[in-house]
Amino acid sequence: MYLSPRPRASDRPIIRRGRIVGAVFVVLLAILVGRLFQLQIIEHGRWLAAAAAVQERTIELPPKRGTIYDRDGDVLAVDVRAAAIALDGKNVNQPDVLASILADELGRSRSEMQALVERDRYFTWVDRRVDLETAQRIERRADEAGLYGLILIDTWRRSYPQGSLASNVIGFVGTDGEGLEGLELVYDDSLRGVPTVVHIVIGADGRTYDTEIASEGEPGDDLWLTLDAELQFLCEEEIENGVSRFRADGGMLIALDPKTGEVLAMAQNATYDLNTFWESTAEERANVAVTQQFEPGSIFKVFAGLAALEAGVVSPTDTFDGGAEILVAGHAMHNADNEAYGMVTFSDIIKDSINTGMIQVAERVGADGLQSFYAELGFGHETGIELPGEVTGILRPAAVWSPVDVAAASIGQSVAVTGIQLARAVAAVAADGSLPQPHIVREAADNPESDAIASAASCEAMRTMMVRVVEEGTGTRAAVPGFKIAGKTGTAQKAVPGLGYVEGKYTSLFAGILTAQAPEYVLVVVLDEVKTPYPSGGYTAGQIFRAAAERLLQHERVIPTVAW
Repeated sequence: MYLSPRPRASDRPIIRRGRIVGAVFVVLLAILVGRLFQLQIIEHGRWLAAAAAVQERTIELPPKRGTIYDRDGDVLAVDVRAAAIALDGKNVNQPDVLASILADELGRSRSEMQALVERDRYFTWVDRRVDLETAQRIERRADEAGLYGLILIDTWRRSYPQGSLASNVIGFVGTDGEGLEGLELVYDDSLRGVPTVVHIVIGADGRTYDTEIASEGEPGDDLWLTLDAELQFLCEEEIENGVSRFRADGGMLIALDPKTGEVLAMAQNATYDLNTFWESTAEERANVAVTQQFEPGSIFKVFAGLAALEAGVVSPTDTFDGGAEILVAGHAMHNADNEAYGMVTFSDIIKDSINTGMIQVAERVGADGLQSFYAELGFGHETGIELPGEVTGILRPAAVWSPVDVAAASIGQSVAVTGIQLARAVAAVAADGSLPQPHIVREAADNPESDAIASAASCEAMRTMMVRVVEEGTGTRAAVPGFKIAGKTGTAQKAVPGLGYVEGKYTSLFAGILTAQAPEYVLVVVLDEVKTPYPSGGYTAGQIFRAAAERLLQHERVIPTVAW
């Protein structure tokens, strides 16, 4: 039998050290295995989340927003390629340099950019819609400076190729891709589409190494308008020229198709560039055609007269006393400039806008008949056009009307209307008594709606009298050579709270139908507080109408049915 030799005494310390080392190794291995078990099994979820927080972000990017077109396909609003800029504040290596670059390229303050750069966060938005050229410059400068922490993501940015054209109608989109004004607001749900969800992978050096689409979005729906961009342009130009020429506080010009109710132009002098909407004021952004109400003045003689024709209480040849003054329940009411006309026909009352004569006509109709006819024309109610902020105007119930109220309402006082209400009511006269539903969105206008509020015979008789207004009466400056125009003037003295009607403050109006025998267009011009001499609607708004009508009749879409 072989027996191993007993260790010598000199070898025993070496053996003990080996055993100690082995024991220590076993203990360390056990600790390591335990720690790995703790990290990979017990605390796996926590550390996975922490890693994801450092390396990955999930964000939503808006899809391509729907395009807005005019009736002929001209682009009014469209999404273009852009970049979203964000920061990984925990990995920015040169915050001062990066803040300077961002402030310089984005046109924002250095202090604002410095605050964003120094945020102790892995992800901070700087700007969600930067044009590609600017974003590329920022990226190039950051690379040249060796900067970390800058995040660039492909996205879309809203662009308005026509600048300020129809700005008060179209509206704009905010930083988060939400429609904030106009049609962009009303149709935001359909225009916006479904967002794209993106995972962003960020390396330890703070650079973005990968972007992965988690769920694909859907582009928004396109929107087609009834507006004609060329007509809109010429109407905006003419109302701006007119407001400047007559030194008015403001003005609007509406062009309507009387058969369909389609709004072809909705112009005003106060506009703003949609591409820099943040530089505009609330007053500039308001669409006065639906948000501003005013007393219409003598234009309402058309509607009071139509009510009388429909009621069968008057004919164009009936005669009335056109004296300078008439007493109504002890209250004296006068013609403009206190002019006396003697005995006049109903047709003369419309032609020369005779207050005293029209009051006698209205007395035949009565409070109930006049108020109900105004209500049927849509006054006192929203038209329902697809625009935000529409007001109802003012039309009080007939039960509270006194004889003086009847007289006042027949000449456009004690009632208030909007531009779109007025254009719609004139359209009913042009369309043989069919009151159209006004539309500015093509899809909504595909099936025209209308209510019959008067007979074709009454409307034709009124249009004939309105032709005399332009050819012989208060609206001669609105005449368009070669064409029969039916029109009506209005000069409404403005009431000031606490003071009543104030001398020198007027709303000046003209409404015209072209052509009178074959109506294709209704144009309504409204001026607020003309400062030049002769503020009458015929002299001021009538001339703006004429300038716009002449250009409209030359427009390639317009082929007048009847030329005279």
